[in-house]
Amino acid sequence: MVKCPVCQAEHPENTPFCDECGSYLLGGDGKETDLLPAGGVTWMNREETSGAPGVDVTSPLSLKLTIPESGREVEVPLTEEVNIGRLDVVSATFPDVDLTRDDALDKGVSRHHAKITRRRREVFIEDLGSMNGTFVNSKKLTPYLPEALRNGDQLQLGKLMLRVSFTK
Repeated sequence: MVKCPVCQAEHPENTPFCDECGSYLLGGDGKETDLLPAGGVTWMNREETSGAPGVDVTSPLSLKLTIPESGREVEVPLTEEVNIGRLDVVSATFPDVDLTRDDALDKGVSRHHAKITRRRREVFIEDLGSMNGTFVNSKKLTPYLPEALRNGDQLQLGKLMLRVSFTK
């Protein structure tokens, strides 16, 4: 565990930011990278990258999350970013998808648990350093590392199960 130098909250190793105060936790001076040679970058046009995995999001799209336990469905427009978590008025946390009434606190859903982003022709989910993890089809996500999300995928936030679907 890593202790935040500002507020003393404890977090799992390699958590980049404190969930409580937002302080950077990894420390150090960063990593050195190699410089690219001038003219050494090859750019691809959109047609060359259109076969990437994910969801075809060329037209307006909505995200539908179904909670199998209750049958509740939450549908939101899939803009650039959709935040998922629990409502908390005290800390001014108002996620786009509020799972509070789905027993989210008892099932280990964080206030800022995950986000779904839309980038060109793909949709991704990213764990936001949640304490109890985010899983896609039983695979635990590495915090802050986006994972492609597909129609029909099973999500697990802490112990809360959700099914993903996209509608046009």
